[in-house]
Amino acid sequence: MAILRNVIQDTHQRLESAGIPDARLEAEVMVMTVMRMPRQSLFAEQESEVSGQQQAGLEQLLARRLEREPLAYILGQREFYGISVVVNPSVLIPRPETEGLVEHALFMAMMGMESRDLVIADVGTGTGAIAINLAIHLPAARIFAVDVSDAALDVAAYNIRGHGVADRVTLAIGDLLDAVPEPVDLIVANLPYIPTGRIPTLQPEVQKEPLLALDGGPDGLDLVRRLLIQSEDKLKDHGIILLELDPEQVPVVQGLALQHFPEGATSVEQDLAHLDRVLVIHSQSPE
Repeated sequence: MAILRNVIQDTHQRLESAGIPDARLEAEVMVMTVMRMPRQSLFAEQESEVSGQQQAGLEQLLARRLEREPLAYILGQREFYGISVVVNPSVLIPRPETEGLVEHALFMAMMGMESRDLVIADVGTGTGAIAINLAIHLPAARIFAVDVSDAALDVAAYNIRGHGVADRVTLAIGDLLDAVPEPVDLIVANLPYIPTGRIPTLQPEVQKEPLLALDGGPDGLDLVRRLLIQSEDKLKDHGIILLELDPEQVPVVQGLALQHFPEGATSVEQDLAHLDRVLVIHSQSPE
């Protein structure tokens, strides 16, 4: 039988040779999965034996990963802001950068927006990961989680039920804010913002995610523009919009936002890589 240490090393080398990013981490995750082993045991039991059945299971995972299928789809789940959500090829895989949207939404709510009738719209909800976290941390809020994709909403519904927040998160299908039945205090949106021409240059894994969740049109801002138009009628006075964007798009969208909300104000929050990532739009200047 093979030894765990050697199996991890071999898996790492095969992934690395295929040009797969984060090969060491992914190798460890795959081995943990087939061994049903917590991370601490992975290092404490380096000399333990790996059975033939476990090696066969690992080979199945590797075969899919070497075809550049995203690991999150292979495992069927992804960690996001402290929770685990089910994922499949119908939804975009939640990114660490998007956790910033949750952090800033919670900050805004806790700095004065929280009320007995705080209403939030999570536009383009996908897995429902943002809406679920907001519901967990803001128990007084009502949240509308909307998407244009039936298949995505099926995934979101499963995740929302699994985390016990279905009483406060309402799912709706439709075009952006058209699916939201009432004015809201806070709009949180991670919309498709990749320019169409850039899609073929993305990593093979990303190209296996839903095009609908990636393609933002010629300059990546088609849906953002529509959202800003719709938000004029759907955002309450002193409401706030939080948008995840490509750093290069932030100045353009700041200008657009002030066209729609001439009495408003904007600010920018950076991600963990210190890149401009979240645009904060106040419908009326807080000063």
